Amino acid sequence: TPEALNLTLRQYQEWNIAFEYTDSSGNVIDLTGYTPELQFRTSALAKTTVLSLTVGSGITFVPHANPQVTISADIEVAPGKYEWDLRLLPPSGNGSIYLGSGTMTIEAAVSRV
Repeated sequence: TPEALNLTLRQYQEWNIAFEYTDSSGNVIDLTGYTPELQFRTSALAKTTVLSLTVGSGITFVPHANPQVTISADIEVAPGKYEWDLRLLPPSGNGSIYLGSGTMTIEAAVSRV
């Protein structure tokens, strides 16, 4: 499980971040067939998502060579504090690989992108 990554962004700001996945020895793992998914919720126990991104809606995924998930999306949610996580869903649908998680504080912005 990765260490928590607690972040602060301005409302409507573009979030650009990349996550790489290797084994404990630093070796590349082929993740062909996996699907990345990012979710924001008001709390980890909340039933509904505030924001959900996947490939084609703010996430770029290169599953082989140097496996990397890149998030490049405008975070268009109300100001507040959210729980987030980024996971890879396997082709079998069983289990997940968590790449990152933590809190995201969204500060109010006057200007819009």
